[in-house]
Amino acid sequence: IGLFYEGREGKPYSWTFNNDMNGDGVAGNDLLYVPKGVGSGEVLFKLPGASNTVANSGAAAETKFWSIVETSQALRKAKGGVVERNSEFSRFTNSFDLRFSQEVPGFFSGHKGVIALDLLNFGNLINRRWGRVEEIGFGTGGNVRRFVNYAGIQDGKMVYTVNDPTDYAVRQVRGESQWAAQV
Repeated sequence: IGLFYEGREGKPYSWTFNNDMNGDGVAGNDLLYVPKGVGSGEVLFKLPGASNTVANSGAAAETKFWSIVETSQALRKAKGGVVERNSEFSRFTNSFDLRFSQEVPGFFSGHKGVIALDLLNFGNLINRRWGRVEEIGFGTGGNVRRFVNYAGIQDGKMVYTVNDPTDYAVRQVRGESQWAAQV
């Protein structure tokens, strides 16, 4: 009987604007600027929607912005500047592989063989939420996560429209997030 454990940090990703902030014709590749702090006045905020203006949704949008910033080490570290590229990491991944093997006599004298049963990502066999690889998808600019649209300039300040952050996706291209067995 053998047990193999793999634990690893997820892939790195960058926090970027959702749209084309710098006007180069490519959306989603511009690193996010994080103001110095709550109420600093460096950036004006609004919620998405045609009727939401800075005046009527600014406080709610700023509260939402800072609640997201406080959940991310990379965003907190970038206060007063631009977030570093690939400074955040997808979720940590844990997986266990289990092997049962038995030596058997061979066809000829002095020969032997092995029959083995491998259960790959064994934890996922027990609980479907265990052993999943969850990461931020690859988009324009690499692996990027977004929650802010640049909405122009007002009174000499950038305007941010604050959305919900893009979420992690379960990696399932080749069955990485599910259990498998082989004999």
